[in-house]
Order: sequence, then structure tokens, then C-alpha cells
Amino acid sequence: MKKRYILWFFACIAVIIFTLDVFFGSTTATKTSTLNGPRIGQKLWTYNMNKYEWRNHTDRDEDDAKGDIILQYQGPELNNGITSYKLLTGNFQVPKEDVWVGEGSQEFLVGKKLYSYFPKTFEYYEVLFNGVKFITKQLSQEDISDLFKDYRIIKLSEIQKGGYTTTFTNKNNKFLILNDGDKDFYKYYIVPNDSKKMQINKFSNQFEINDAVDIKIQRLEGCTKTYPCYEFSIKEP
Repeated sequence: MKKRYILWFFACIAVIIFTLDVFFGSTTATKTSTLNGPRIGQKLWTYNMNKYEWRNHTDRDEDDAKGDIILQYQGPELNNGITSYKLLTGNFQVPKEDVWVGEGSQEFLVGKKLYSYFPKTFEYYEVLFNGVKFITKQLSQEDISDLFKDYRIIKLSEIQKGGYTTTFTNKNNKFLILNDGDKDFYKYYIVPNDSKKMQINKFSNQFEINDAVDIKIQRLEGCTKTYPCYEFSIKEP
């Protein structure tokens, strides 16, 4: 009798361990997939032509649906690095051409709209369907402020003048660099990009401050005449 209870006890322990392993293993895999970005061939976004709405792709979405258009990730084009998607739709009026967005762009869904961040230029765009094909519309400063309400905008033109300083508080410590000129940020990055004082957030022009810090926007080789650094400071009030 006791042996049967002992066996039953160990069997229950084994089931619990297995369940926890499956759960946490699945969670870890999901986080890894999210951190590594989309996979080649992954169906990401579905656009409904009747409602003019975007949504995350689900298994219920059909590739040949006449009212829906599905964007399947193909990755950056080798020649120019522009992010491309394969277009899947059953509507014969929509040309089944590849959708090119921006160089190294990061697409993201907010509500029922699809947006794109261009890291090379620190710019944001909305992805729109004009009835025939997809196009991108650049967001204004007002659009960006509405989209990222928790972030304070710092204009590049203010930094370029030199000596730019602003303050932060514990409740107001998120910032976003706005490229209000024609600057190209290819191979540029913000430093320090991972420290106790500051961390880069989801997009490369967004960061969060934990302590007073002097910041640079620079290339790997540092500050040069051809590729100057952009310096500014964020201090406590």
C-alpha cells in the first residue's frame, strides 16, 4: 500500500516538472524569437481592404482571401538592405509584387495601423495601401508625439548647435531623437547604449535615463571630420 502511494507521489512530481519545463521552455523560445526579430518566411501582418485595418497575422487568415492581404517576411534585400515582404492575396486586382519598406526597417503595429521605423535616418513612417500597392508616409513631429506619448522629443537641430542640455525625472525619463534635417545615421549609434545610467529602448533613437549622463551619437571609429559626433547632456533638475 505504501509503495503504491510512494509511486503515485513521484509520478505527480514528474508530471509537475514536465509541465513547468514545457511552460518555461515555451516562454523562453517566444522571448528569443521576439528578440531575434522575424524569421524568413514568417507571415506577420494582415491588412483588411474592406475595413482599412491592419492586424497581427493568425492561423485563421487565409493566403487566398479576397478581402485580406498578408505580408510574409523575406528579410533585407542583399543589394540595398531594404526590408521586403512577399504579398499573399486572393484578390486578382492587387498585383502580387514584393513589398519594399525601408533600409533595415522595423515594422510594428499600434492599434489597427502599421508603422515602420527607419534606423538609418531616425525616422518613422506609416505603411498605407493606396488601392493597388503599399506605400509609406513619413510621420511628422506631431504624429510621433501622439504615437509615443511617454517620450520627450529632442531635435537633432538642437543638438547640432552644441551645448544642448535638458533634465529628467523618475516619471519623465524617456527620450526620442528626432531627425529634423537630412542627416544619415548609417553605422551611427547612441552611447552609452547599455549602462546603469542609460539604456536604448526598442528603437535605436529611443532611450531611457536612470542617472545624469553625457551622451554621444557617433560611429564606431569615433568623432571625425567626415562623420562628426553629436553630444548633449541630460541632468537632474
